[in-house]
Amino acid sequence: MKKKPKSQFQLKLPSEAKGFFFLVLAALLFLALASYGHEETNFLGAVGYSIGWLFFALFGLAAYLFLPFLVYLGAQTLKTEKEKKNKAKNTSSRLTAILYFAVFLISISFLLNVFSEYHPTSALRFQNQIFSENLYLTNPPNVQIRFYLGGFPTYYLYKDLLLVNLEQLFSASGTVFLFSLIALASLLLLIGMPNLKKGFLLGKNSWDLLKKLSIKKPLFPGLEKPKAPFKAAAKINTNEAKKTKSPLAEDLFEELFLKKPPLPPTLKTEKSPKDPPPAEKLPEKSATEKAEKALEKMPESLPEALINNAPPKPVLKTPPPPKNRQEYRLPPVHMLSDPPKNDLPSIKKELSRQAEILEETLKSFGIEGKVKEINCGPTITSFEVQPAIGVKVQKIKALENDIALNLQAKSIRIIAPIPGKAAVGVEIPSLYPQAVTLKELLVHYQSQKKKSTLPLLLGKTVSGEYVTADLAKMPHLLIAGATGSGKSVCINTIVMSLLMSLPPDELKLMMVDPKKVELTQYSELPHMIAPVITESYGAYAALQWLVREMQSRYEIFKQLGHRNIASFNSRRPDIEKEKSLLIPVPDKLPFVVAIIDEFADLMMVSSSDLETPIARIAQMARAVGIHLILATQRPSREVITGIIKANFPSRIAFKVASRVNSQIILDENGAESLLGNGDLLFSPPGSSHLIRAQGAYISDEDINEITASISKSSPPNYLISSFDNYAKPETASAEEGQDTLYDQALAIVLQYKNASTTFLQRKLKIGYARAASLIDALEENGVIGKQEGSKPRRILIEESSFLPEDPL
Repeated sequence: MKKKPKSQFQLKLPSEAKGFFFLVLAALLFLALASYGHEETNFLGAVGYSIGWLFFALFGLAAYLFLPFLVYLGAQTLKTEKEKKNKAKNTSSRLTAILYFAVFLISISFLLNVFSEYHPTSALRFQNQIFSENLYLTNPPNVQIRFYLGGFPTYYLYKDLLLVNLEQLFSASGTVFLFSLIALASLLLLIGMPNLKKGFLLGKNSWDLLKKLSIKKPLFPGLEKPKAPFKAAAKINTNEAKKTKSPLAEDLFEELFLKKPPLPPTLKTEKSPKDPPPAEKLPEKSATEKAEKALEKMPESLPEALINNAPPKPVLKTPPPPKNRQEYRLPPVHMLSDPPKNDLPSIKKELSRQAEILEETLKSFGIEGKVKEINCGPTITSFEVQPAIGVKVQKIKALENDIALNLQAKSIRIIAPIPGKAAVGVEIPSLYPQAVTLKELLVHYQSQKKKSTLPLLLGKTVSGEYVTADLAKMPHLLIAGATGSGKSVCINTIVMSLLMSLPPDELKLMMVDPKKVELTQYSELPHMIAPVITESYGAYAALQWLVREMQSRYEIFKQLGHRNIASFNSRRPDIEKEKSLLIPVPDKLPFVVAIIDEFADLMMVSSSDLETPIARIAQMARAVGIHLILATQRPSREVITGIIKANFPSRIAFKVASRVNSQIILDENGAESLLGNGDLLFSPPGSSHLIRAQGAYISDEDINEITASISKSSPPNYLISSFDNYAKPETASAEEGQDTLYDQALAIVLQYKNASTTFLQRKLKIGYARAASLIDALEENGVIGKQEGSKPRRILIEESSFLPEDPL
């Protein structure tokens, strides 16, 4: 039979064109994947966006594996140009490689999906490229974010396939083990056993070559091998050397690089009788030529020490340095508990219904407005209402109770207007509140490039933004809230955010806890200046110590010409100048943060005056790195005086009892309508509008675990043994005699003929409780009369009776 003639129009592409096609295809795919985002902004336009969407939907991040595989196919196609005779064989091998790659790709997709299921915070970093989905579940009512790190199909087979999905058949660990083996086997088959064998033989040949070079004569004359095996090998001819067993690779490496070099022959005075007879001396020129030829034949991959044929210089073995404070390691984030997986039911319809009720309520009172945006936060839902032109803002604010009645809300807060927007904000409690944990705030903070000097991780806003602040810029913080509002939890989160960010050589803490149960677990930390202070006179001694520390730091800055602690710590030390000063100058000054809980209790119980040292520290201590955090349950005018408010511009208010307390702490209303349980209003530094947020939560188990870990790795190093052990100062109690200011109060009353509590407060600059006790003491001693209604007290003793007698 005659063979059919081949078609004349058959297109034959050379191997170079096919290989180049695969390489170009890999480059285009790389551009499409690398520039893919959920917005259609792609280097290749709409086509590139569609390609990226398809690949990421099918394979997830495993789509990037196509790039090296296409490069591999292109290289193989270019390589087989010279092997045109084995065309069928090459085609079959290419198809086999594609099959192995497909198995490897699917296995990696399964592994990526299992990883995203149990590590959603890590998968969140790729949210701009991978697909995610919010699942609204009803039992229990919560929302779950699902990340398709390996694409949709493999996730469906692993998780969503009814009855026979891989999670039910093999469990998560079994699925990981199975597909890890499949991926490893397919990768080995894809690389090819011949290639592995070649690599193994190449390594073996390198060791054989190294052995042969070690047996031959030295490259340079005068440096002979001192060991017997090498000398004996020099006598054996080539045939006999092949039969003898060569030393192991480890022994060879030890002989070449770790042993001491032999002495030169010029220094040898006596010949050993066991040494072999010396070889014939060759001229120096011929030995040099042989060495140069040997160096030319030597492969480039040999180590440099072998080419020089001399071992490196010995290193002195010194004992490891002792563990000190510089080796302190910050606690890892994984020690904190993961946030609970809160799945929310479908609340879009419910929020839309509430928005309609809000519009109808405003319309019933003659106000036209439309809800433009709804922000659903962890515990608060915010409606942004845009009123019609001509509507007064105060008219909407006056309807606060009526809106709360129609929305069936526990309490609402109206922001009229929202700063920076032409809208009025109406905040109501969320239908399904969620908890905000410190771990998610810490993960977010550590992922940021810009770091704070003293970071405070506070919580999350209504719109889902993280609320963080820098204590060094505040520079002091005032916290107020009723019992059970979340004030103590906020203090714990502030302390933990500092501990998780700064080592002990950069931060020192001082804590005052009159309740003796809130902060005592931090006493064993290496950051502590002294154990937690629990007594009022200990707090007075600690504040006096802080004042002296502030003055000494200012004196150091004055002598060295620095304005603040940042300039001092970043200086170039002038050792001669610093030694010449009378004050000892440390290399680095740490920041000092003093935390005082239940400040109102200290002001009421303590007979010592705490306002003066606090006012001095608040006014002057910012530049030297000393910062205060005060917390109180009762924000009254007697506790938070005008001097304290003026020096504490940053404040956090939790739920308080009345509008008066809210105005004292925030200078405006709003704190009385908070929900409690961490719902707060934050007044940031340099800003006039308040930020409403849900405070972060940390459990007692996490606090105990982290403090125990820090104390175990670095024991405490107190600067002061205990402030509570200081001698108790003289007070106004009956047991210990009269107050130290009694004589001054007596002199002022007799001089000005005025005896009142407020007058002594102003003149002596003391608190109300101490001034009242001084008035009582003066009355008991018969200096002044009793109170007679609104009349001023009578002065019963003349000033002249207390003047010293004339010695003449």
